[in-house]
Amino acid sequence: MNNIRHIHEVIFLIEKSNEQWTPEELIEAISNTWGKDVHFGSCSGNAFPKENALDFLINRQKAILSHEGKVLLHPTMHICNGHKEFQG
Repeated sequence: MNNIRHIHEVIFLIEKSNEQWTPEELIEAISNTWGKDVHFGSCSGNAFPKENALDFLINRQKAILSHEGKVLLHPTMHICNGHKEFQG
């Protein structure tokens, strides 16, 4: 597993996009951005596949689904220290 990114990069992708994606569209955007084999790690955990990224963000209150089923950043979301700027 060589293609590992930090989960905060998904937050930055959502934040910087002019799109509002469904969960399926977000997975496609992730694949288009970092490749189909991308996995994500967090500050305190092991890497997991892109298909689990949204559940991770929702469980950590970093993202929510709107009534229309679109992915949004949680209005009170905070990013932990060291990850406040997009690192590319």
